[in-house]
Amino acid sequence: MSKKEKNLSLLQVKRQNNQVYKDKKRIVLDQSKLDLDMIFRPSKTNELTAEFIGLMQQAMKEAKPFDAGAAMGLTVALVIRYFTSIETNASTYEEHLDMLRQLKDAGYLDTIMDAFELSEVERVFEEIQRSITSLTAEVDKSLQKEFADNSPAGGQADA
Repeated sequence: MSKKEKNLSLLQVKRQNNQVYKDKKRIVLDQSKLDLDMIFRPSKTNELTAEFIGLMQQAMKEAKPFDAGAAMGLTVALVIRYFTSIETNASTYEEHLDMLRQLKDAGYLDTIMDAFELSEVERVFEEIQRSITSLTAEVDKSLQKEFADNSPAGGQADA
């Protein structure tokens, strides 16, 4: 006899998600505690990625230095902000990098990052890389179309 299947409900999905993403790891830093997510919710990773892109655009618009090191630092700061219980009001590019500097100078940064599951952090970096690659391709496509539309031959190559 086969078991009768029930229709999927949002409540059931929420319960499953709460089970999957409930595991936390607590680390103690001097006299303070910090809770870290063991498994990163994809929805939070998407939010983090969108914020990364926005902060990157902000930095470029304001002519702030934004190289590979800054991108990595910003990503690490966002991982800490999104996936730990740290109390911070960092919202700008500079504030995130300052948060990272403060954690590094206090000797907490390596302890925090070492406490995460490496595969989860790698997944965030991969998602950001995919988003940047996709965004770059869209910008290139848009620029090529604009160039073709504005060229004297109307996009036709010289014969």
